Amino acid sequence: MGDSVAGNRVFTGANPFDVDPHHYDQIAAPDPGDPDWSETHFWSVWNAAAGVGLFIHVGTDTEDKELWWAQVFAYLPGNMVVADRSWGRSLDRAGPTTGNFKARCTEPLRRWRIDFDGAGELVSRAEMATRLVGAGPAVPMSFQLELTATMPVWDLYKAVEIQGTDIGKVHHEQVMTGTGVLLVGGQHGGEWSLAGCAFRDHSYGSRDVRPFGGDHLLGVYFPESRRSLQALSFWDKTGKVLFRTASIHQGDQIEVIPHMEMTGLKLNAVRPTSLRDLTGNPTSFQMMLDTNRGRVVLDGEVLHVVNISLIDKNTNVNGSAINIPGDHLLLAESQVRMTWPDGDVGYGFFERCYKKSLLLTVDK
Repeated sequence: MGDSVAGNRVFTGANPFDVDPHHYDQIAAPDPGDPDWSETHFWSVWNAAAGVGLFIHVGTDTEDKELWWAQVFAYLPGNMVVADRSWGRSLDRAGPTTGNFKARCTEPLRRWRIDFDGAGELVSRAEMATRLVGAGPAVPMSFQLELTATMPVWDLYKAVEIQGTDIGKVHHEQVMTGTGVLLVGGQHGGEWSLAGCAFRDHSYGSRDVRPFGGDHLLGVYFPESRRSLQALSFWDKTGKVLFRTASIHQGDQIEVIPHMEMTGLKLNAVRPTSLRDLTGNPTSFQMMLDTNRGRVVLDGEVLHVVNISLIDKNTNVNGSAINIPGDHLLLAESQVRMTWPDGDVGYGFFERCYKKSLLLTVDK
């Protein structure tokens, strides 16, 4: 589907996109005939009261498809971050595992349990925006996290009229809530609750990010109204937007909204200009949705950021590759607050991803 407006659609039921539970709770079998095959998961949780959360991104190695990497970040108060990267092999197909990370689905289509016991480099948000991180002096870090869905699994290829992309043949997203405990040692350490709003993403299939120019990916939960808001858009390396979509889940309905705009990503934009630097500026933004009940304008605020980078055709590293030669993909993985026009407040995850050449041409 191109960057155009089409009619909104409404889906109902506990599994409106007819997602196979095995595609949700099992590691996929790699395609031995596809050298670009990969699988990735990510999970995010944010405790707004404490200003603390997690971003976890795991996937398969580019050469050994049974070897998993895990990028684990803790958002800490004072714009500090703990960053770790580990490797390992899952003993079965029940979920990704590395040496100190383990994820398991505890209820198909609805619940996950995630555990980590290890360490990571303590860095500032500003420092992470300038270099790769995760291999410096470490502080102990552990957590136990339980995630519960607030909406059904959203399926890209059933919600959006798109035949295929360079980012996999299966792509799922889901707004969730989390509970658990985070423990961090060192000067900025402590013990915090992980009760808060959460989000997950899962994709697998052939993946080559070199033609890819960037994306927006957002998942927010509004506890008072029990709304879940999800949004996704992609553009190519020239800045041409390939598609955009958003969904609102409330009660028993998901409304899929093709007319979605954001600050720096207006309809028919020549190229996106929503991110100025990897510390997350601009930290204030708006999102516009043309729903079945009329236009809704939400105010957003970035609360915390961690960075990852994709180099070559599909190599994920911690921190920023902005000063490393090559036109890498640079990602600002943010926790945000969103406010509905009626005052309803939600929290969640917002990814802004840019090819380095596109980010560095954003108007200052």
